[in-house]
Amino acid sequence: MQFVWALFGWFAAVSYFVSAGSVLLTLWRPHYRLPFAPFSLCLFGAVCHALFIAEGIATGWLRLNTPEAVAALLSGLIVAGGLWQWKVQRMEVPAAFLLPLSAVLLTFSAIGEPVRLSPPLRRDLWLVHVGLLMAGYFALTLSFGAAVAHLLTLWSLKRKRPLAFLRKLPPLEATEHLASRWVLIGLPLLTLGMMVGVIWAKWEGRPIGADPKVLASLMTWAIFAAYLHARWVKRWEVAALHWLIVVGFSVLLLTFLTVRHTLAV
Repeated sequence: MQFVWALFGWFAAVSYFVSAGSVLLTLWRPHYRLPFAPFSLCLFGAVCHALFIAEGIATGWLRLNTPEAVAALLSGLIVAGGLWQWKVQRMEVPAAFLLPLSAVLLTFSAIGEPVRLSPPLRRDLWLVHVGLLMAGYFALTLSFGAAVAHLLTLWSLKRKRPLAFLRKLPPLEATEHLASRWVLIGLPLLTLGMMVGVIWAKWEGRPIGADPKVLASLMTWAIFAAYLHARWVKRWEVAALHWLIVVGFSVLLLTFLTVRHTLAV
């Protein structure tokens, strides 16, 4: 029975990949007619995703004391944000870059059994720490989608792609505004989450200076803080600013997927 529920997670991940690829294909070939509606396929994936999360809640493994559970919930938030931009704001391009990220996180959560953290980590303050970080990650993910859409628009203008290609991309002003706004939201949440984590570690008497996850998170924070400094103080060019967002988010994603807390041991 557990295998059947795990299939819902895989169905969702595949649906997200195919939906994103279909959107990107129509960008490259505007006159190509797809045999299915990418948005409907994405909705099917979202339903499977919801069933996968529901099974995790029912069986008790989906708690915020495991990285796999955080990945499953965070990927759901990313899909919700992508669908909102796709349907409400009519911006399917950012969603095309958000959906594969959600699929990667969902695959991470579906592979193997969740590694539970030690019992002392199951505290209210720890849940606040994780909740703030999830909200910050979500905002920075939306910023990444807007930044990639902006860079793609600049590239298409320089390469003089067909006008049909340009009409499917959001205006430059919209993506520039969204990217900076979501960083302004995400970085304070990330900062608060890290501060709560430091307070929790001090409360529990756990050293944090040598934790690789903490050090990598500080690097991520520094990159996005450098973005704000370059955006509002140094007045960098927009393209350079968005590449800084891409670099910062890449470090964030690698940190989340590959670096483990030594505090969890």
